[in-house]
Amino acid sequence: MTKDKKKLFRETECRLHNYKYLEIQIKNLELDIEREKNEYRGCGAISYDERTGVTYNINRSVENEVIAKEKRIGKLMQAKLEKEIEKKKIENALTCLDIIETDFFNLFYNSKSKNNMKYISIKMHMDRSYLYKLRENVVYKIAGMLQPDYIDLPIKDYLYEK
Repeated sequence: MTKDKKKLFRETECRLHNYKYLEIQIKNLELDIEREKNEYRGCGAISYDERTGVTYNINRSVENEVIAKEKRIGKLMQAKLEKEIEKKKIENALTCLDIIETDFFNLFYNSKSKNNMKYISIKMHMDRSYLYKLRENVVYKIAGMLQPDYIDLPIKDYLYEK
């Protein structure tokens, strides 16, 4: 494996491990947006500082607060949209997996508890060496869906030979 393929493998596997937290992160962003929409500081006291020259900057605290608030809401909504797109892309990529690969994905990447290969091999009634090959195949198959412009993905066809 070249360095680029190793990097692709690590990045894709990281995205798969984070998949189970995307829905929670989206819900938290929705709550942050709701809190931001309902929060108002209002008008404060006017301060009279010493001014030394003519200024054309008119300070309107309520307008500044509304503008800042809209920017914060916009950033939160953008972050939420990015998380939703990431979740949909991974879900779309998961549709290309067969039943065995889907079971492996659910046990290894989508489980709330950290399952090791020994546990998964017992659960799926498969050899651990086969599961490592299956893992590599799953990651590269999904990487091909998530990053279709990447060429020469080393998808292993020998897994399915009998």
